[in-house]
Amino acid sequence: MRIRSGTLVIAASASLVLALSACGDDSSSDTPTSSNQTFTGDPVTVMTIAPVDTAAINQPEIHDAAKAAATSINNAGGLNGHEVKVINCNDGNDTNKAAECARQAVSENVVAVLGGFTTNGATINPILDQAGIPWIGAPGFSPNELADKNSFPLLSGAPTFAGIAAKAVKDGCTSVATVLYDTPTTGKAVDLINLGLTAAGGQPATNIKVPTTTTDFGSVAKSAGEADCAIIGLPNDQTVAVAKAGESVGVDTRYYILSGGLNDTVLSQAGKAFEGAGSASNFVVASNPVWDEAKASTDDVDWTGPYNQDTWASYRVFADVMTGQPDITAATVTAAMNGAKDIDAGGLMAPVDFTTEFAVPGLNRVFNRNVVYITADGGEVAQEGGFEDLGPFFGQ
Repeated sequence: MRIRSGTLVIAASASLVLALSACGDDSSSDTPTSSNQTFTGDPVTVMTIAPVDTAAINQPEIHDAAKAAATSINNAGGLNGHEVKVINCNDGNDTNKAAECARQAVSENVVAVLGGFTTNGATINPILDQAGIPWIGAPGFSPNELADKNSFPLLSGAPTFAGIAAKAVKDGCTSVATVLYDTPTTGKAVDLINLGLTAAGGQPATNIKVPTTTTDFGSVAKSAGEADCAIIGLPNDQTVAVAKAGESVGVDTRYYILSGGLNDTVLSQAGKAFEGAGSASNFVVASNPVWDEAKASTDDVDWTGPYNQDTWASYRVFADVMTGQPDITAATVTAAMNGAKDIDAGGLMAPVDFTTEFAVPGLNRVFNRNVVYITADGGEVAQEGGFEDLGPFFGQ
């Protein structure tokens, strides 16, 4: 089965925006990232954007991951002798502040925006694009991030919905329910899930629409329990609430969580209620030794969090692609990315070819279409097998 319109996929991403909430505080700042190093070139400045100290979405660990990644580069002598300086910009989950971040990137001569998380990509990316600033590791929540030539996402985004659904069928789920907020984009997410279900030989899902004001998830859990398996796409706290409510009333269903929702934070809160739950990721699990450098760099980051991982990987890709480049500017970074092949961020992800776009309208900048399937095993995130390509779900 082929999806003909990339717009469907793009819109589906928005239904899960709140699924990655955290707590914390940060601000826009030029962050020191090295010590006791002698650099031979002028500093190069990069930016990472993520919301903190807001009423809805807070991602302070992304800023910590950015600082740690830059420090790791600088402690190894910098990038071709240049110190990497980080501007951590808080977009406040606000369109106006997001525009300020983008304009600051332009005024500060940032050579690249790396990783991060924002729901305001539609505001940020046109400003960056006009200034010729590349965005490596864009989270992919706006059409601009998935289509504009300056965007180089490392995440598959909404296409993973189909992969997770197909995995549920392969695991033996004969009936599947989706548990999603009742928003205008819910139908698009369900379409993608049904794409994966039917491609794997299963039946379309029963859609359980959850009002955004819901606080008691007992009835939601009971409805989900009528199916063999339930695919959940809610914020972390609400995802846990569904599983705990189901556990309390004896629901026996297997849970699958849309990308980003299966992490140490969720598992520590849900306990045995999520044992055996599944999901998918574009990066190998945090227990893999390739994450040792990241874990050694800071104790303040949950390295099972997908946007923390994406940010670290984005700095790694930036460093790998620009190694040996005599001149580091926004233009040379963009040119280097456009010619980059077999980039795996030091083994964190499957090799990515940035020279060839995805032949699906609106998703042309989805370069990384390989995921690993992950499972909650003994309270930890475990990996099942190697990378699998999502392209066939879209006729690629």
